[in-house]
Amino acid sequence: MNALALGFPMRVDELDVPDSVAEALVSAGFRELHPPQAQAIPVALEGRNLVAAMPTASGKSLIGYAAALKTVAEGSGRVLYIVPLKALAAEKRDDFMRFESLDIKVHLSTGDLDSEDRGIDDADIVVATSEKADSMLRHGSRWIEKVKLVIADEVHMIHDPGRGPTLEIALTKMMRRRRDLQVIALSATISNASDLADWLDAELVRSDWRPISLREGAYLDGRITFDDRTVKDVPPGEDGISSLVMQTVSEGGQCLVFVNSRRSTEAEAVRLSSHLRPVAGRALADSERAQLEGDAETTAIGRKLASCVASGTAFHNAGLTYRQRRYVEEAFRSGAIKCIVATPTLAAGINLPARRVVVRDTTRFDNGVIAPISVMEVKQMCGRAGRPGYDPYGEAVLVAKNDRDQDHLMQDYIDHDTERLTSKLFQERVLRSHILGMFATGDADSEGSVVDFLKDTFLGTTSSLFGIDGVVREAVDFLVRESMVRRDGDAIAILPFGKRVSDLCIDPLTASMLRDAVMRIDDTTEPMPILVAAAMTPDMIGMYPKKKDADRLKAEGELWFDRLLLDPYETESYDPEFFQSDLKAAVLVQDWIEEVSEERMTDELGVGPGDIRSKVDLMDWIIYSMGEIAYIFNPDAIRRIRPLSTRIRYGVKEELSDLVSFRGVGRSRARVLFKAGYASRSDISSADEAALAAVPGIGKALAASMKEQSGGARGPEPQWSPSEEEEAMMDEMAAAYGEAPSTEPEKENGKVEAGPHQSSLFDF
Repeated sequence: MNALALGFPMRVDELDVPDSVAEALVSAGFRELHPPQAQAIPVALEGRNLVAAMPTASGKSLIGYAAALKTVAEGSGRVLYIVPLKALAAEKRDDFMRFESLDIKVHLSTGDLDSEDRGIDDADIVVATSEKADSMLRHGSRWIEKVKLVIADEVHMIHDPGRGPTLEIALTKMMRRRRDLQVIALSATISNASDLADWLDAELVRSDWRPISLREGAYLDGRITFDDRTVKDVPPGEDGISSLVMQTVSEGGQCLVFVNSRRSTEAEAVRLSSHLRPVAGRALADSERAQLEGDAETTAIGRKLASCVASGTAFHNAGLTYRQRRYVEEAFRSGAIKCIVATPTLAAGINLPARRVVVRDTTRFDNGVIAPISVMEVKQMCGRAGRPGYDPYGEAVLVAKNDRDQDHLMQDYIDHDTERLTSKLFQERVLRSHILGMFATGDADSEGSVVDFLKDTFLGTTSSLFGIDGVVREAVDFLVRESMVRRDGDAIAILPFGKRVSDLCIDPLTASMLRDAVMRIDDTTEPMPILVAAAMTPDMIGMYPKKKDADRLKAEGELWFDRLLLDPYETESYDPEFFQSDLKAAVLVQDWIEEVSEERMTDELGVGPGDIRSKVDLMDWIIYSMGEIAYIFNPDAIRRIRPLSTRIRYGVKEELSDLVSFRGVGRSRARVLFKAGYASRSDISSADEAALAAVPGIGKALAASMKEQSGGARGPEPQWSPSEEEEAMMDEMAAAYGEAPSTEPEKENGKVEAGPHQSSLFDF
């Protein structure tokens, strides 16, 4: 009989794991198991499939960590840890690094979808996004064939229309290929967790236990009414939000405030800063201010953020850069920031709890209509309340407008169960892409085998699949028409074009549009028509055109319309109503490669620095894919596409393409070098190192590194290593590029070879 059965807490050293694993867990701070951990971990350690549905902060991660470490320590096989977001992947990688005494090799895989990662072969544990896991399967990864345990973290994200289908397909492929595969699914508390367990043939452990008690309630007129119908008074203030925040801060806690738009995050944070400044204000160091304002290119948004942070508050949204978001998160964890105002994505993205969570908005604009936020999303936000080890309790408070609204919030959110998880796989566009992937990887070879595959998905487990045969047939007909697959009776065979499209992980419709575009590219084609063609594809999300954009977009449309590679009125499956939105995305990237300042871009286009980077990264991937398709259909087009790809990646005019190929030289340093008379690698190679170091922003270490990279002679300077700023810059541009390409196609044996792989389309 174990300790738990006798009423005592179970200790980590009682688990059925090798002594070295138990010691590593204890050294990392895990000693006694929480009740749900004690219930779930033994199931996981026995090698059985498991669904653990538990609240945020209940310790779900340890369930996966214990099973992963045992699997690796006993030599049973490799471990794949799947997460929905890149930020969460980095967090999990860092967690596994805490067990370095076990000499395990952990690899983070979130970037390039068009290759197997370098350095992955020796990895014991790979932490990957669901898109990267799917890519590994499509590329026939040898590493993934050795996986014995798959841990799907935040598996409730399977309901997300964007990411859910890829996770669902990847898990189904792995389970069908290896029947002895162990799957551990970690989920928030959901109403139909049993459906997940049925799909995964898993034991279900469900719990509402939390290490920190959480009360949920609604605020109105100076009082919070909680779910147990107790009431808490809130000291009066300028308004409800500031009153709730100031009460928490005055009691030694921190706050997360969730609102429904980026603009609201900024406005609310600025407004709260005036209240917090007297109690939480501080002077920022020059390095902090530079990071917040935008380093080399400060922006109005960055300056606003720095002002807020100096007052003890901050806003957090996708318009910020990676470095800005990281600073805000770390400063909040350290207590330097007392309140973050964020959009709901923060609730699902990273582990950032606070004593009190305030949910201002339970509606958002969705396709021009005000729609309610789901109960599941609100519960995710509420679950961030209560920091284990810091707070004696957690409070989640929804803000009501009046008595009727308070009744609605209590009945429809506070007292309501979350919605049932449903598959989002039954969509034509989603199925079209994944059906091509099934043919490319041999997971299906006919329409009938596609249907059989779909029966094993979460969709197939929870629905009758009524009408699926017709949808599959339409998808296959499209792939046949586009010469991606060949139909021979009932059999379906992948064709080279289809295999390449599958490896690129793009929508087959995107690929067909890119093919049509590259067939029209010649030596006179300018960058803008190429950018517009890429922006018109379904994988390149457009931008909302505002009134102030009208004159610019009209002028650009009139200038380029007769030279477009794709006619918006003649292109099959394209809705010309979206052309202005797509044109704006192309205009943004055009400004980027013409070295328009971020300050001017954010002001004129109404975007944030983070928006610029996400659009640039998306365009980077589509242009890379266009280049790969050009190799098949029009290799001469590479002469126009490859230089454009380099310009997009670094945000430079063509004259700087050579200079930005140096590691550590971004668009700002490249322009300074060019003005100083250095225009090419040969200029750097023949330059005097001291003179090069004297160029503003270069310095001795970077000059020595550039000389070494160029092959020029150099003195015995210490080897240069990139600064945090430079590392962040490379991460911003989605990393994993390898050496920057030349501006001309490389040739080997007379054949044009593909350039280095680029960033992920899905990982921003």
